[in-house]
Amino acid sequence: MTARATLTQRLWVALWLCWLAFALQQCWDLLRFDAPPALAVLRIVPLVIFVPGVWRDNLHSVVWLCFVTLFYFISSVEAVFARPNDAVSIGGVVAIVLLFVVSTLYIRFRGREQRSA
Repeated sequence: MTARATLTQRLWVALWLCWLAFALQQCWDLLRFDAPPALAVLRIVPLVIFVPGVWRDNLHSVVWLCFVTLFYFISSVEAVFARPNDAVSIGGVVAIVLLFVVSTLYIRFRGREQRSA
């Protein structure tokens, strides 16, 4: 594993912060509607399952994380259409879009770094 340049280091930190923000939004959404534990597991586990691979800087794990976030995006947009004035739902769309964009930028720039090393 090669050291990260300044840009990819910032994207790496941003990726984790966006991921944390979206996970917290998901937890808040579950708590405010008093969701059953099974639903909580179904909404949180797909986010957590990629943590070890992303932590090891496996770009394939980040790619799969991006793929999974698309399903969350669909769900988040539906929630905004159902409750257009709900700040938590709007925050979920913003968080998932930021997570996807930061993840794809990280894949692009980190992949270049790894190929050139």
